[in-house]
Amino acid sequence: FLVAPKGSRTSLRRMFLQGRGLNSSYAIFQDATGKAQERVIALGIAVGSGYLFETNFKKEVYSDLTGERGTLMGCVQGIFAAQYDVLRANGHSPSEAFNETVEELTQSLMPLVAENGMDWMYANCSTTAQRGALDWWKKFHDATKPVFEELYNSVATGKESQRSIDLNSQPDYREKLNVELAELRDSEMWQAGKTVRSLRPENQAVEA
Repeated sequence: FLVAPKGSRTSLRRMFLQGRGLNSSYAIFQDATGKAQERVIALGIAVGSGYLFETNFKKEVYSDLTGERGTLMGCVQGIFAAQYDVLRANGHSPSEAFNETVEELTQSLMPLVAENGMDWMYANCSTTAQRGALDWWKKFHDATKPVFEELYNSVATGKESQRSIDLNSQPDYREKLNVELAELRDSEMWQAGKTVRSLRPENQAVEA
């Protein structure tokens, strides 16, 4: 059986130390003792999960790989980069482009979405933001859905897993990976982000 917390190991550990936890999915493939259900629930509670939902191994793998490549990491980086590039191309400074693309979302809006839901956000934002979001979200849905369908098919047919296996098996994969990660790390957007994060109030030195 498995318990799969819905978050990164860093977040799981940090929240566990704070007496909190992440929701988890769980799956049971076989139950030789008749106690698998009892044990998997106990394991979920032990790692701090307040809510556990049942799945199976196949669905867990498919949804997990789709999520990682989609809205959790791959898609969100692509969307961040696209908006940042458009703002920069139209004369906005790196700081302004980063703040309007990433910082406001992660520091102000997503905590509220996590607490109350996106429907609450739409009902409680400014009328200008509300009208624009209502007008544009379906366009983004229609533009990205074919990409998500392509992604899910790539996961379901085993292409994504095979690619990971093939690349990780290459003797020079670590060197190639470091080049890709450096491209991301050294991009103007994330260098601007490093500066913006350093200027957050909680990161400022306080004089005694």
